[in-house]
Amino acid sequence: MTLANQKPNLYPGMISSGVEFFAVEGERKFIANGKVECTTNLPAGIIQLAEEKIKKNPNVEKALLEWHPNSSFKRVDQFLHCRYGGLDFTADFEDNTFKEGDYFDCPKRANCKFNGILCHAPKYNGNSLTPLDIKLMKLLSTTLTNETIAEMLHLAYGSFHKFKQALYAKLGNIQTKQELALITKSLNII
Repeated sequence: MTLANQKPNLYPGMISSGVEFFAVEGERKFIANGKVECTTNLPAGIIQLAEEKIKKNPNVEKALLEWHPNSSFKRVDQFLHCRYGGLDFTADFEDNTFKEGDYFDCPKRANCKFNGILCHAPKYNGNSLTPLDIKLMKLLSTTLTNETIAEMLHLAYGSFHKFKQALYAKLGNIQTKQELALITKSLNII
């Protein structure tokens, strides 16, 4: 495919039938039918399907009830934010079906008591990525040297190298930082 034939990256919902949920400056939004709107304008059908998805997972339902005991809309809104808050090029909702979820760098992730219940760890090649994997992926996607990264993570260089090799294997036996950076970007980690 030549550069002239490439399609521009458009978010789901701009020209496709999918819906993309995301958060911007603490405000929850969605893209559908070529428009960006606040989640307060979600179609009733999407809200109903979200409520059904929540009810299928008792741990998710319990967490949302604890956060928002008096508002079913706030529970749905919180669920969409935690599960699908990352803006990416893959539809979160399409053909009346919610997808698995997005990773986004939520500032509350490290201290949230519902981490891993409402939100999901990113997966690649069927492998869930740990918080340490994610941190290493972010650091390796910079111009920092391996020695500097090992020092920042308080790891001996040999231990760092073994951990990096295990991460590269988990990501499909990649070989370079450039390959890792592309994967990291595709997972919405950077």
